[in-house]
Amino acid sequence: MKSLDNFKDQFVLVVGDMMLDKYIIGTVERISPEAPVPVLRQSEVRRKLGGSGNVVLNAASLGAKVRAVGRIGDDNEGLFFRETIKRLGVDDHLLFVSGNTIVKTRVAAQNQQFIRIDEETITAPNESVKSEIKAQIDNILQDITVVIISEYAKGFVTDDIAQTFIKAAKAKDIPVFADPKGKSAAKYKGATAITPNNREFMDLTGLAAIPNDVTIKIQALRLCEENEWDYLILTRSEKGISIIDCVNAVKTDHPAIAKEVIDVTGAGDTVIATCAIAYGAGFSIDECARLANLAASIVVSKFGAAQTTIEELAAAQNHKSAELPTLDTLLWELKALREQSKRIVFTNGCFDLVHAGHISSFKQAREFGDVLMVAVNSDSSIRRIKGESRPVINLLNRVKLLAAIRYVDFVIPFEEDTPQLLIEQIKPDVLVKGKEWEGKEVAGAEFIKSYGGRVEFIELEQGLSSTNIIESIVNKRGADSANERTTNQVETALCQIP
Repeated sequence: MKSLDNFKDQFVLVVGDMMLDKYIIGTVERISPEAPVPVLRQSEVRRKLGGSGNVVLNAASLGAKVRAVGRIGDDNEGLFFRETIKRLGVDDHLLFVSGNTIVKTRVAAQNQQFIRIDEETITAPNESVKSEIKAQIDNILQDITVVIISEYAKGFVTDDIAQTFIKAAKAKDIPVFADPKGKSAAKYKGATAITPNNREFMDLTGLAAIPNDVTIKIQALRLCEENEWDYLILTRSEKGISIIDCVNAVKTDHPAIAKEVIDVTGAGDTVIATCAIAYGAGFSIDECARLANLAASIVVSKFGAAQTTIEELAAAQNHKSAELPTLDTLLWELKALREQSKRIVFTNGCFDLVHAGHISSFKQAREFGDVLMVAVNSDSSIRRIKGESRPVINLLNRVKLLAAIRYVDFVIPFEEDTPQLLIEQIKPDVLVKGKEWEGKEVAGAEFIKSYGGRVEFIELEQGLSSTNIIESIVNKRGADSANERTTNQVETALCQIP
């Protein structure tokens, strides 16, 4: 039975151009007097694996066992690369050492890159490396369940190396997923699937502009037939992923999942790693695309070439399929946001009939931080507080309505009469309540203050409350009923006049 738990049973071979990503991070507050360029006040330097190394990290983060084949330099960067993947349990014995490690340095401030510096020498592997790969190919593929060829056009993935892996894997019924670069589709002939983005698809087809849906299908089927691919998985940025099933001549579109985009670096690495592992674990190609979309939506909300974990993917999958949001899902989301130094604002209420006063309070609350979380009482909780006649609107519809408000980022229900327990689990930075609560005991306030959080009180719209609105409706209905009875009595009397 297919399950995300099966990811841990996959043994992935990643072949490609291994690199290092370096991030120089700081703040920009002025322009240089020497030239019209920003002055960066450096605060930290980060190093991460990049290029095909990011595919290795993605596969390992998703729980798979990984073997890496590529080239690193005989330098400190190469040593850092090797030490990093060893800590993850990645088999590194096929990392060939020569020259200098390829390094991409990105300078960023306020989570925005403004320059990239590439240190690279593009050369093909020497003949001894190629000969060693060919001689050891059976051993290299031992226990492997899926192969990923991740090319970044940096020289390691030559035509003959690509074909060595594809032909040997095909002979053993091991699926091969390839992320192509350049105009040579034949380099990947015989692969199970290729995963080009828009630009790469244009290079493979010779098209001068991003094609429409009809052209995509026609050109993809042509490429598949010529190169013996089963699938072409086209990553289309904000349009999501299109799967062209070449065996059945079917194109299926999977829209991108809406999410705040911090950095798209490495999103394609996440897609190919997720698709390949899911396919090896027995998921259909369309299920692979849906999981890859979910994974990509997680990593683009992080800074730099990032990865997602199997736990984050499972939480996102549960959140997407569930009618109501879950606390587990929310906690994973908040973990990622806190890694980006986002401030979490919390407010709560019954919200039985949302009105203009609520909108005003959400707008004010949102100004205290970066993310607004709204906790909403369950139906049973409201009945205990307000009586058996409430709520008027059930929980699911209240959650849907609140989630549609642009100031609200997350909605989470709670069963208790107060949000004290939820606040202790979430640990928000700011708790927001109306000014009528000032000087009174506020659930969760002392706990939030205990770790340096704040409690803020805001002005509420006067004369507006769900209870008043409901009572007004009831009173008006009663008056209308009385008027209707009077009218009926008058009409009856008139009918009796001879």
